[in-house]
Amino acid sequence: MKKILSKPKRLVGCFFLVSILILTSYILNLKSAAAFQQTSTNFKLEGEFGIFGGAKSSANYKLTDTGGGFAPGISTSGSYEVCSGFQCVLQKVPTITFTLGSNSVNLGSLSAASVTTQSHIFTVNTTLTTGYQVTVVEDGNLRSSIGNDINDVSGGTVDAGSEEYGLATSKSGQNIVQDSSCGPDPDNASAVTGSSQTVASASVDVTGDQTTMCYGASISPTTPAGQYQHTLTYIATGTF
Repeated sequence: MKKILSKPKRLVGCFFLVSILILTSYILNLKSAAAFQQTSTNFKLEGEFGIFGGAKSSANYKLTDTGGGFAPGISTSGSYEVCSGFQCVLQKVPTITFTLGSNSVNLGSLSAASVTTQSHIFTVNTTLTTGYQVTVVEDGNLRSSIGNDINDVSGGTVDAGSEEYGLATSKSGQNIVQDSSCGPDPDNASAVTGSSQTVASASVDVTGDQTTMCYGASISPTTPAGQYQHTLTYIATGTF
């Protein structure tokens, strides 16, 4: 009877020992597992503890969140600005949008008796804390298909009875002169050239910043009849 009882005791002991070894091996494997890995030639990062953030969305909602970070938000002094946390960084990713109110301007029939003006607006949005600038450049003078052209404005204003054409901006401090009213006569205007000239700018981030561009033209009694046109290109860039 003693021999019969001793065998189950040894079997139970062996089974218990094997179970411990299997469980220990499983735990050790878990310790070496990583939620994600980031590596380069200089480092290997197994993961971050207690920090999460990102963008989530479905057909019914859109969510961005940050959790577990230290001091999320914007901290500034006279010498620096720190943006901490996913949402803060997402908010401060440099972006710029430029929307042109119209892609064509029709001055109609020009007259030697008055100055004809037309205008359009453009709108800039940017998250750049150092702002933006918009420049304009032309592909040549306002001209007809048979080679006649309207002279560029001279003297800073387009005057009735003179063959002149020019451009003004509602913004001050630009290469192109300011004219906040776009009329009446005389109309402030600068000659548009083949070199980039600023028409709008800001030194901070802006939302819905609008600029009005004013086109003014007049002819002399001897200006040849015809249809005159040219192309202007506006370029919006961030400043750094």
